[in-house]
Amino acid sequence: MKKVNLDFILPLFVYFWALYTCYTIMLTCYDFSSMKHIEWTNAENHTVVYASLRSTTVTYNFVKDKIRISRQYPGIIEGLNTWLWGIDKKSRKLNFSFYLRESDYNRIKKKEIKQKQDIFGGKVNEMEAFPFFGLRQITFRSNAFLRWTDLWKYNYKWWIFSFFLLAPGLIVFLIKKLNKVEVVETVTPSKSSKIHDYVFWTLAGINLFNLFI
Repeated sequence: MKKVNLDFILPLFVYFWALYTCYTIMLTCYDFSSMKHIEWTNAENHTVVYASLRSTTVTYNFVKDKIRISRQYPGIIEGLNTWLWGIDKKSRKLNFSFYLRESDYNRIKKKEIKQKQDIFGGKVNEMEAFPFFGLRQITFRSNAFLRWTDLWKYNYKWWIFSFFLLAPGLIVFLIKKLNKVEVVETVTPSKSSKIHDYVFWTLAGINLFNLFI
């Protein structure tokens, strides 16, 4: 039976995970530098809660003058920023302030809002939604750091985090179960492998912080 060493799998995923995390941070810094502050009065609250046996998803939708802003969160852990909104989330009419990315702000100004499409490409009776950040009561502005973390939370895709976290162990497990090769494990971890483990768990900690903000 052919022998194979799978020690390279974890470092490979760690490198790609680190690159992705750096990409989301740089994208967030770029968007953050030109965000636009907006105030809305008498905005309509169209929040939707989807609950099933497996999960709960809360989609906060606010509409004014045919413009819709939206954010989606897991129902169990919405994050620190939603707790700081300071608004009555169940009220039908709301006054608040928030931030938009400059690209979205310019599209709204130019009336370049698109209608949503179904899986067949047909238009549905629902306008495109724009993500909002740093939402607060209309008389307040969000802290710059919290606003940055709110934007980073949006830019970071959690299914990618789950993939990087679980895939290395799953791949090794499946290869072992195939019984086609003999997996050779390093008895004494090298210095580089210890560094990879440290980076892996550091990234996991950073991204768990992302979940709770």
